[in-house]
Amino acid sequence: MDYGYQLLRHVVQQVFGNLRQAAQLTLALFVLPLAGFVLLTGGTAAGVAEGFGGGTLLGMLLLIVVAVTAYGWAAVGWHRYVLLEETGNGLIPPWRGDRILSYLGRAIAVGLVVILAVMGGSLVVGLIAAVTQSFAVALVLGIGLVFLASWVATRIGLVLPAAALGESMSLRESWTITRPVASQILLPLIVIALVAGLAQQLVLLIFGQSVTVEMFGVAQDQIVLSVPGQVINGLLSWLQILVNLALMTTLYGNLVEGRQLN
Repeated sequence: MDYGYQLLRHVVQQVFGNLRQAAQLTLALFVLPLAGFVLLTGGTAAGVAEGFGGGTLLGMLLLIVVAVTAYGWAAVGWHRYVLLEETGNGLIPPWRGDRILSYLGRAIAVGLVVILAVMGGSLVVGLIAAVTQSFAVALVLGIGLVFLASWVATRIGLVLPAAALGESMSLRESWTITRPVASQILLPLIVIALVAGLAQQLVLLIFGQSVTVEMFGVAQDQIVLSVPGQVINGLLSWLQILVNLALMTTLYGNLVEGRQLN
């Protein structure tokens, strides 16, 4: 059976077969910062602008710090649950400050590498688009650039579950470990992105409404989601994050620890 298909099937089973445990470990840590952002800004771009103008920039910065810490906490808990069967008490995983700090540090390193890769790819896309003068070519290359970013992040992303476990692994080591399955990783990445994109567009189509808002003194039309739409969109984002984390966890378990794929 194709490795990419096996990988995708295992990831889906890992998330949806443990959805109750995933919710107990991560949902509160994901939702609370999001709720804080909605309360602070009103959930719209106009609210963000007005919030900054109203002097709540400090509150926004503090909320970002809290959100990053909460997401790191949730991610470490999810990795450790899958790989170590470690469960939390109540609605959050155990607090492991050293693991969370290490995780966030490696996540920043992964992000920097991905940014550099995207910058290099953007130069190539820009040159080809300028030569061809074709919007279709530029669009296809732009989509490819998004998948390049996801592919690079996944190739070097095994450092994240390693950090959650307290294991030492460099970005280069992660890249080397994933080399034998580099092309097969594309299938789950493409399927996950397509399903998530279609689901979000469907939510926007059903729950979206056009409103006129004023940003920086300029009236603009903006599509906003109703409250039910925001809730559903938030849950979809949570599921997508879980699936992406599960992809790295599965690769780590299979390629580093020698676990079999279902």
